[in-house]
Formats: sequence, C-alpha cells, structure tokens
Amino acid sequence: MSVSGGSSPFLETPLEATSDKGIHLEDSPVRVGKNNHVDTIEAKDRQIISLEYKLNTLQNEFELERLQTQRQCNTLDKQYRSAVDELEKALDDTKFLHESNSKLQEELSVVKDQLNSTELEKDKIINGLQFKIRAIEQELSDSRLNQDSERSKLTNEVETCKIENENSQALLAKYEEELQKQSSELKNLIKSNNEKDIEISELKTTKIVNSHPNYSTEDLQELATMNRMFQDQMKYVKELEEANIKQANELKRLRNLNDSSQFWKSENEKLQSKLQDLEILENNIQELQVENIDLKSKLTSMNIFDDQNDKPENIINDWQLTKKENLILTDENSKLKLSVNNLKLLNEELAMERNQLLDLNKNYESSLINLKKLNHELDQQRLLSFEECKLLRKQLDDVNEVVTSDNEGRTKEMQSHKELETLIDDYKNKTDDLTNELKHINEQLLNSQKEQQNQLTKKRKTNDYNGLSYYSQRMNELQLENVELKRNLQKYQNLNKLLEEKTKKLISLKEKKIRILQLRDNPLANDQFIKKKQITLLQNENKDLMEQIKDSASDVRTVPFSVYESLSFELKQQENEIFKVNKKSVRLKEMFNKKSLEFIDVVNSILGFRLEFQQDNKVKIYSCFKPDKFLVVDLVKNTLVSNLNLHNWDELLKLWIEERGQIPCFLATVTLQLWEQLNSEKNVELTSI
Repeated sequence: MSVSGGSSPFLETPLEATSDKGIHLEDSPVRVGKNNHVDTIEAKDRQIISLEYKLNTLQNEFELERLQTQRQCNTLDKQYRSAVDELEKALDDTKFLHESNSKLQEELSVVKDQLNSTELEKDKIINGLQFKIRAIEQELSDSRLNQDSERSKLTNEVETCKIENENSQALLAKYEEELQKQSSELKNLIKSNNEKDIEISELKTTKIVNSHPNYSTEDLQELATMNRMFQDQMKYVKELEEANIKQANELKRLRNLNDSSQFWKSENEKLQSKLQDLEILENNIQELQVENIDLKSKLTSMNIFDDQNDKPENIINDWQLTKKENLILTDENSKLKLSVNNLKLLNEELAMERNQLLDLNKNYESSLINLKKLNHELDQQRLLSFEECKLLRKQLDDVNEVVTSDNEGRTKEMQSHKELETLIDDYKNKTDDLTNELKHINEQLLNSQKEQQNQLTKKRKTNDYNGLSYYSQRMNELQLENVELKRNLQKYQNLNKLLEEKTKKLISLKEKKIRILQLRDNPLANDQFIKKKQITLLQNENKDLMEQIKDSASDVRTVPFSVYESLSFELKQQENEIFKVNKKSVRLKEMFNKKSLEFIDVVNSILGFRLEFQQDNKVKIYSCFKPDKFLVVDLVKNTLVSNLNLHNWDELLKLWIEERGQIPCFLATVTLQLWEQLNSEKNVELTSI
C-alpha cells in the first residue's frame, strides 16, 4: 500500500470505465439492448463488492496494526519506567556512597590524629631506651679498658714467646747438626765394632784350632795390645752413648718448647681475631652513639609537646590497635572504591540504556505519527469510496431509466449522456477538493503533533533539571578521570613505541629462518595415498555391485572389474609388506651375525677363549694361545673332553672341578699353563737361534 501525502488510489479508477463507455455510446449507433445494460450493472455490482471487501480487509489490517502499536507502546512505557526507577536507585546509591566516603575521610583524619599521638608515645619509649643505652655504653667502656689491659699483656707474652721460639729454633739447628755428626760417627764406630767382632770370632777359631799350651811372647804381646785397644774402644762407646742420651733429653726439651711456641702462636691468632671483632664493636658503638644523639634531639623536641606520662606498654597496645583499625579501614575503603567503580559503570550503562530508550521513544512517536497519517488517509479513502458508491448507484438508476425509456428517441439518450458527463465533472471536482482538504488536514495534524512534542520536551526538561545537576558533577569527575586515562594512554603509547623499535631491531637482525623439509616419498604421504586409493576403489566396487544388484534379472553370474582392481591392489600391498618383512629379517640376520662375531671377538680378547656352540647342547672352547687345541663341554651329560697336552690334567680336574666345583678357575689355570708353555717354546726357539 503506497502512502502519498493527500492523494488516494481511487481517484482515477472508478470513472474511467464510465467515461469510456459514454464516449463509446456517443460514437456508436443506438443498438444497445437490455442484455448489455444488465452486464454492465452486474460488473458494477462486482466492483462494488470487491471494493467493500478491500475496505473490510483494510479496516481489519488497520485494527491489527493499531493493537500491535498499542502493545509496543505499553512495553516501551514499562521499560522506560523501569529504567527511570533504576536510574533513581543508582542516584540514591551514589549519594549514599558519597556520604559514606565523606564519613570515612573523617574517620581517616581521626586515625591520623591517633597515629600522631602514638608517635609521641613512641618517642617516650625511645627516651627509656636511651637510658638503657647509656648504661650499656658505660659497661662497654669498662669492658674496653679491661680488654686493652689484657691486650697489652698478651702482646708482651707473644713477643717473649717469639724471642724464645727464635732462640729455640737456633738451638735446634745446632743440635741437629751435632746429632748428624754424632750419628755418622756412631755408624762408623758400629762398622768398626762389627769388624772387630769378626776379628774376635776369627781369633777364637784360631785359638780353638791352635789350642796349644805354649804361646809365644809375640802373640802374647799382640793379644795384650789388642785387649787394650778393645778396652779403649769400649770406653769411647760408653762416652758416646752418654752424650747421645744427653742430646736426646735436650731434643725432647726443645720439642716441648716448639709445641709451646706453636700453642702461643695459635693463641696469638685468636687474640688478633678478637681484636678485629673489638674494632667492629667499636664502630658499632660509634654508630649507636650517633643514633643516641639523634634520639636525644628528638626527645628534646618531643618533650615540649608531651603532657601525659604513659607507660610504654600502653602505648604499644594502643599503637597495635590503631594499626589493626587502620588495616580494617583500608580494606573497607578499597571495597567501597570497588563498589563505587561498579556503580559508576552501572550508571554509565543506565545512561546508555536511557539514551537508547529515548531513541526508541522517538522512533515510536514517529511511527505513531505515520500511523495517524495512514489512519487519516484511510478515513478519507473510505469517504471517497462511499461517495463513489453513491455515484455508481445513481448511474445504475440512470441506466435503468435508460433501459425503461429505450423506446424513446435519441434526444433523451443524448440528454442522459450529457448528464453523465456533468456528473463525472462534478465527481472530479469533488475529488480535487477532497485531496486539497486532505493535504490541509495533514499539515494541521503535523503542526499539532509538533506542538505536543515541544510541550512534552519542556515537561521532561523540568523533570530532569534535578538530575542534570548530578550529571554535571558526574561529568566533572569523568573529565578528571579522562585526564588520568590520557596520561596513562600516553605512557602506554611511549611503551608501544619502544617495543616497536625493539621489534624492528630484532627483525633487522635477520635470524636464520628454520625450514621444515618434508620428503616427497615419506611414509605418511604414502600411507595417505594408499588409504585414498583404497577408498576410491571400494567406492567404485560398491557402486558397481549396487548396479549389479539392481540389474540382477539375468541369471549369468558376473563380477565387476572394480572388484578385480581392489583385490589386485590388496595383493600388491600384501606383496609389498612381505617384501619389507623379508628385507627387515635379512637386515636383522646380518646385524645378528655382526653382533655375534663382535661378541665372540670380545669374549676371546677378554677371557682368552673362543666359544663355538654346537648341536646337542655342546660347547666347543678354543684357547687363544693354542687355537689348534680345544675343549668340548657336554651340558646334558656333564662331561668334558679335550685334546690339550697338559701333564697335570687329572690333578687340575680333581682340585677345581671335583673338589671345589669352580670351572672358571679351572679354565684360568689352563690358560696360565698354556701361556707358560708358549713362552717356554719361544725362549727355546730364541736360544736355538
């Protein structure tokens, strides 16, 4: 349905047919019968019925659209009211939050005052501690004097010990030289003594041999001289032994002196470490003195404001309580800040919803205006249709009169035609007047609606005046937040620039790109290719079999070619798998043979035997020293056969196998004997050469 301002669709349709018919009547001769007139009447009746039907349908549609618009209006009104209620609630919550924030700020100021009072109380505690520090300082000064006196004593003792140590070391060097000399002399004397003993033994033997009573004088003189010599040597040896004992005693004394000097050295080192600790303590004491002076200055400044003399315990308890309260208040403040931020977000969302509702309201109002326009135009069209109906009825009456007065002359028909033309002209004039009136009425309606909208906006402005004051405050807060956000944005932009520069530098490094290469003939691609081929072959086979089942009228049993292709493909795959398995088995055999040879070589080089496993659970053992000879061990019968030439074969078997049951030891002894045989044979060959 096209809505054109003021014009109606029935302006051209109803009278066109009549005007055409009138013209036809003027041109055609008077041969119109009763049947033609009846047909025109029936056609006009049908047109009237169709027009009434259209009118009813339009009225029904209009009523349905009006009901829908009323429902939409009701829902929009409900949403608008709920949004306004939520806005009012949010405003109340924000006011409550502002009040609670002011209260919390007042409480914070009170807490700050309490903290200041606690600081004053702390200063009092510091004064008490300063008195204690003074007492400690006096004790430290006393201990320092004692330490200085002990230090001087210890330094003197250390110096004396050092002098004694040096003297003892010089004496030790002298005594060691003398001891070395005496030890060398003793060795020489011992040698000479041994020689004399040998001579005495020889003399005794000669005395026994020549045990004759008659001695010559010369022999007696020689014996006397020899006796004297021996007695002198004995005296000299005794003197040397006494000197040696004295030197040993002196060595013991010097060793004791050396031990004592080492002990005093360790004591000296300990005292020096203590002295270093004392220096560190002196530095700490100086720092404490400086801190004490600062505390005294603070005390003097705080004593001016100190009126009450509270105990330090009470001050500490009050301070702990205030600390706990401060923590609780900070937590509450953070929670309130979070709730305020959430409320701000809610307020912003509600404002967005309010704007959306206002837009919806405007759209709703514009739709109402359009609907009113349509309603008005439909009313106008209805009136026009009624008038057209009246005109058509008049025309029908005139036609009937024409039918009744058919026998009259052409003069009457011409008069009727003229009357019809006048009626058509009147009808056209009336329709033009009605269209002009429609335009005028539409303009009046638009002006009235604009006036109503202006009045509504004025009312809204008066209602929203109280809300605007709050929104102005909110706007100021948002502007401040906007400034902070801009600062943060600038920071992040600077960071972004730095990161971009870093990324450019990293890109400019031009690191080697890693390329993942893939072989054309890789197992995954082959597997996928095989699966695809199998699927295509099976699909073709399925299609052919389905076609054969559909065309199963013939008794001839045939197999499609696709079945043969799929089976041949499966056979090829199986042959490939068998070939791969055979290839694997050959490789495994080769590897097994290589590893077994390596194992045999390793056993031969380490153990000295080469093992050869035979049938019937027999093991042949070849020695590396005699590769021609071997041992055969039957593990079933527990027997041992060999072709080795060993002279003590039976003894080895009894000892190592029968008695002790140690085969490894038996084999080890066999290898040793074979090695000895080899060496003996080589030596014989060398001697013969």
